[in-house]
Amino acid sequence: MPKLDPCDTGSLAEPIQRTVPAAKVVKAFVTQEQDTVVDPQKVGAGEHTMFLVGEHADAKATVTDLLKAYGCTDILDLGPLVAARGMEMYAHMHSAIGFALGFSTPFGIKVVR
Repeated sequence: MPKLDPCDTGSLAEPIQRTVPAAKVVKAFVTQEQDTVVDPQKVGAGEHTMFLVGEHADAKATVTDLLKAYGCTDILDLGPLVAARGMEMYAHMHSAIGFALGFSTPFGIKVVR
């Protein structure tokens, strides 16, 4: 299983934002396999949820447009950059699912509302 550092007290995205305060950091794309990020139709007819976080609405809108251009239809804004911590901690669950299915099996997560 992957080791997360930092864990609970920060994310990889937060120090980037602190180091370059003028940057408009958005975290996305990290809760899916690379193949399904660029082609969501590869699994479940594209019916899975893509997450994004960040402090700047305009930057999140740009990333949302990019996700839609790839074919994502379910995009969930989790809020401010601090929520990147949860996205990164999902790596443990993602790895467990990958081990259970076999890493050659594409999969996605769907938030059912």
